[in-house]
Amino acid sequence: MCHERTRLTRNFTVLDNALIQHEVLGGAAIAIACYIASQPEGTRVDIRTLADKLRFGRTTVSRALNALEAHGYLRRTVVRTPDGRVFTHTVFCHKPSQDQPAPQKPPRRHPPKPAPTPPPDPEPTPTRLTRRPLPPVPRPGFPARELLRVALRVLLDLRNADPRLYVSEADADHLALGVAAWLERDASPETIRHALTSHLPKGPLTHPAALLAHRLTTHLPPAPPPLPTPTHTPPPPPDPIWLCDDCDVTFKSPAPTCPSCGHTNATPSTRPVLRC
Repeated sequence: MCHERTRLTRNFTVLDNALIQHEVLGGAAIAIACYIASQPEGTRVDIRTLADKLRFGRTTVSRALNALEAHGYLRRTVVRTPDGRVFTHTVFCHKPSQDQPAPQKPPRRHPPKPAPTPPPDPEPTPTRLTRRPLPPVPRPGFPARELLRVALRVLLDLRNADPRLYVSEADADHLALGVAAWLERDASPETIRHALTSHLPKGPLTHPAALLAHRLTTHLPPAPPPLPTPTHTPPPPPDPIWLCDDCDVTFKSPAPTCPSCGHTNATPSTRPVLRC
């Protein structure tokens, strides 16, 4: 290797070979030190500026500045201005002080050996996830099959109004009883759909089935009043049959007055009334 030397009279920087040929500092630290040494006083040499200028990562620049400070090439002090602002004042030392001991190169650290993996259990016990139960819902007085079918259809149609109201099969079986209770109280499917989908919170729903169960319970409409009990009036008893002893006439009348002769001494009779 040989040099083709040119005498520089301007725009050059004098650097110590001890810095350029440093055995402990890494290449990034040496490059950053050379760049700082070539800049005029007052230049910003913070981590962000150096990373953008030299195209190093901020972590790399931070480690390099710490290494230069440890070897005496940098002195950084925190300064607080009278107006309360805080900044770091950096001094670059072209020739570090000789009385400062240079830190030794840290020994290479070998990664720890992985611990031996214990053998798996011959019969691992599967962990069973505990499912949080849903709140209770109203129940119909008579859960007919057709009523539950209509209730399940109303519940499954909620996802068309809001896709967030998707429920699983197990949750749908539980919530269908609450919808059936509404239908049993003369609530139409449109009324139920409006009560369950209106004024929903914004954003994702963590547990839509629990929200539906809460609304089915708290917004349950009142039960219709019972139908009036019809009053049954028994029919009046039939008029008794009388026999007039004077004219031998059998008649049916509430009073023992003979319609033929007008006598009032008729006696009860068991003979049928003969109609002409």
